[in-house]
Amino acid sequence: MRLFCHRTGLLCGLLFVVIGCKSKSTAVPEREQSAPAASSSAAQALLRPIPSAYMEAALNPGHEKPYSGPIGAVRGIVRVSGDRAPELPDVLAKIAKGKCDDARAFYGKEFREGPGRELADVLVAVTNYKGFIPPKGDARVVVARGCAFESRTIAMTFGQRLEVSNRGSGTFIPTLSGAPQAALVVAFPGGDSVKLFPPHPGEYLLEDQSHPFASAHVFVLKYPTTAVTGIDGAFEIKDIPAGDAVVTAYLPATQGRTSSPVKVVAGETATVDLTIPFDAAKAPAPAASAQ
Repeated sequence: MRLFCHRTGLLCGLLFVVIGCKSKSTAVPEREQSAPAASSSAAQALLRPIPSAYMEAALNPGHEKPYSGPIGAVRGIVRVSGDRAPELPDVLAKIAKGKCDDARAFYGKEFREGPGRELADVLVAVTNYKGFIPPKGDARVVVARGCAFESRTIAMTFGQRLEVSNRGSGTFIPTLSGAPQAALVVAFPGGDSVKLFPPHPGEYLLEDQSHPFASAHVFVLKYPTTAVTGIDGAFEIKDIPAGDAVVTAYLPATQGRTSSPVKVVAGETATVDLTIPFDAAKAPAPAASAQ
């Protein structure tokens, strides 16, 4: 299969990115692992944006005009069924008590769920619609504070840059596994964001050199009709072309997924609630990078 599948393939643009691209995005070249830390603007300038021609070829190979017809929206809640999330003792052992207590709750279990089994950190995507939807904005901003990123899953559109903004009191040194990075750039509290440029669609891992337990799965997709759930499990995706489409929910921590067809009606918001089952006995082992 090719990496750059058309955006309207139900799972080609989402699950092939999840499954088929891991081998390309999880290995970090040795030169990136040993890159020196820097905080100067010169070091940040070494990071380059994606060439527009390459981005156009991946996102819009048919050179369609941006869709301007009737649009609707989809919202809902994603929940989990089955077993409760197991604790991750190897991760908890890396988190200092007292200093990073919030991170213990954030990263200490295989996944996060709310009081009504609402499921957090789920990538939700609407696909199979007709029409080209360009990226929304030039950047996907991720907030880092305390000892954690704002989410354990991040969705963005290919061509956007990933900006890590430090709104806490300690320093962060974010890296994106699989993306070229000539130097490790420090994000100081209240300072400039660190800018990272994923070189192709796929799955990456955002990590922090200051907090070895802090990480987030980053999905660089070829369409912007995505959302990531918070601890309330809720999502809402707007500006979807009217007509038939499919809603897919994927939890990276367990590789659990589910999908449902949806009819998008102009000027209306369809409600689609989804449930991802979890069986601890059949679940894949947590990724080594998260332990």
